[in-house]
Amino acid sequence: MINNKLLLVAGAATLSASVFSTGAFAASATGNASATVLEPLAITAGAGMDFGDVAGDADNATTVSLSSGGIATAGTGANASGSPAAGVFNVTGEDTLAYDITLPTSTLLTGGGGADMTVNGFTDSEGGSASLVAGSGTFNVGAVLNINAGQGAGNYTGTYSVIVEYQ
Repeated sequence: MINNKLLLVAGAATLSASVFSTGAFAASATGNASATVLEPLAITAGAGMDFGDVAGDADNATTVSLSSGGIATAGTGANASGSPAAGVFNVTGEDTLAYDITLPTSTLLTGGGGADMTVNGFTDSEGGSASLVAGSGTFNVGAVLNINAGQGAGNYTGTYSVIVEYQ
């Protein structure tokens, strides 16, 4: 009787070990990992933005709008002449890839003989994005110059930042 009980317990233990063994239901696989490193995107400033020769109104603030094509349009009471030019930027990177262009909200032109002038309303010739051709691209930037009432004569200068990033 003891032998039968011992045999029954040994059989149950063997059955339990085979049913609940994790090794019988385990499997493994090896996955692959990879990365493609792109040519870094770089931007350089070419020709600077130039609103040309502008004159405002003695009594009222006004504007001069410079298109990304380099055409200056004077607002009411303003005059724009000289040789206006849009800003030019050159981009290099991975061939055929698209990139986004981020322009500033505003900047200041300082110096001259009067109050600082705000430049805002920035636009680019590519509508905010472009694709590289043969690893390079060029785009132009225009903006709006805000001339204060009675703006003092002089040469005003400033800087602005443009950001490009892959889409």
